[in-house]
Amino acid sequence: MTPPRLVCLGNLTIDDVVLPDGTEKSDCTGGDALYACLAARFFETASEMVAPVGSDWPKKIEEQIRKAGLSDLGLPPRNLPSLHNRIDYDANGGRVWTLFNGEEAFQTLSPVPDDIPQLYRSAEAFLVLAMTLEAQIDLVAALKRDSHALVALDPQEDYIAGNEERLKALISQCDIFLPSAEEARQLLGHDDWSAAARTFAELGPEIVVVKLGPDGSLLYDSRNGREIRVPALEADVVDTTGAGDSFCGAFMAALLQENCDLETAARAGSVAASFTVSGYGVDPLFVATSAQAKRRLVDWRR
Repeated sequence: MTPPRLVCLGNLTIDDVVLPDGTEKSDCTGGDALYACLAARFFETASEMVAPVGSDWPKKIEEQIRKAGLSDLGLPPRNLPSLHNRIDYDANGGRVWTLFNGEEAFQTLSPVPDDIPQLYRSAEAFLVLAMTLEAQIDLVAALKRDSHALVALDPQEDYIAGNEERLKALISQCDIFLPSAEEARQLLGHDDWSAAARTFAELGPEIVVVKLGPDGSLLYDSRNGREIRVPALEADVVDTTGAGDSFCGAFMAALLQENCDLETAARAGSVAASFTVSGYGVDPLFVATSAQAKRRLVDWRR
């Protein structure tokens, strides 16, 4: 295989999703690394993931991943069960995560620098997805020390309280910061997204993208002081789990393409998210094709 241009680092999970009306769908295939990487491959086929695999990770999902063209080089085994979550959504779009395995398992099943295959280390960009704060700190430090690649960070909303200064220090080391509205609100205490993006950029990232769910995204490019607002692509929503991860993966993949501007990259992210929300778990991303995603992007921009 050829070296990937983009590497998505995160987790693999099994999720039980509970919608606001009480509808429950158990054992959905999930994990931020898988959402992001499958979405990234719509726009950059040379995208891979690094995500530890639990001892009970279903064989049928392993086969799906291989059929999707992903390598298992970045899927190191761990001798404990896979991460299993319950996600309860409320009518306002809020959610509560219940991690059945506990925080210690979450840390163990998050990637560490030594999990990154040698072949992947020459990638042009790394996307550090939501995991434990300690795992993110170790990964970003290693990537900044050992590579010249772009490093993008997607934070984890559950660890922010009490760790605001540690997270700000981590943000300062990254080239691109991709918080959700909730994460930005928790970090800064307000919902002025334009001011928030500029505040985050002052910490160090050249590009800040605040993901606003159904309201799209707000981007700020500190290199030229330019702010861009991009709407969300309308979609028939079933399950919003993984939409933000899919946005991040597709955004980063599109950004690596020649002459791609920030607005187009954000639209690519929204296109990927529109596929994700159309069903449960990552299943829609396994079915959709790169050609379909690119066509949806072109049609939207007309």
